[in-house]
Amino acid sequence: MNGGSAAGGTQPLGVSTVASREDLRRALHAISALLGPAALALPGSSGSYALAGLVALALGLEIARHASPFVGRLVAAAGRTLFRPQEAHGVSGATSLAVGYFVAWLLFDHRLAAAAIVVAGLADPAAALVGRRLGRGSGKSVAGSTACACTAAAALLASGFVPLTALLGGVAAATAERVRWRGADNVLVPLLVGGVLTLLHV
Repeated sequence: MNGGSAAGGTQPLGVSTVASREDLRRALHAISALLGPAALALPGSSGSYALAGLVALALGLEIARHASPFVGRLVAAAGRTLFRPQEAHGVSGATSLAVGYFVAWLLFDHRLAAAAIVVAGLADPAAALVGRRLGRGSGKSVAGSTACACTAAAALLASGFVPLTALLGGVAAATAERVRWRGADNVLVPLLVGGVLTLLHV
């Protein structure tokens, strides 16, 4: 999903607007953590179908906005206060997150996948919030990674995992979050955390 100035032809966003956009992105990212428990609570294969439908919708919108200038302008206008300008010519963060959630759900036991989704939903916003306030510069910071690890570990403890598993899951989340390729952490965090939880529960 693209930013307004890149695809919509509008003026660059002001500092306060950018800050509000990032706050909204973090809030929505955190809310997405509910998708794991929600999918787990659905009967039968309904959770799988729901996550598959979410990915299909996200990918369909990605294809449509890149293929059609008209759709691209509509998305740019609708997402001006939500999407970053650099997402105009690539995959949006929302889409990469949906893909990460769905792949984790396919690969791992659903209880473990749901926990990995919760971690991915909560840990990255915590890293961004703390990193921007305490870190130096605009890149990844030690403060942000520490917040990511602590949030992930706390989420796993709250999900019923033993302290050692929670600690290793937190380390896995922080390691994946450190990857600098844009959007990669949205896919890598649920996959790496889900992998660690699977290895520890074999």
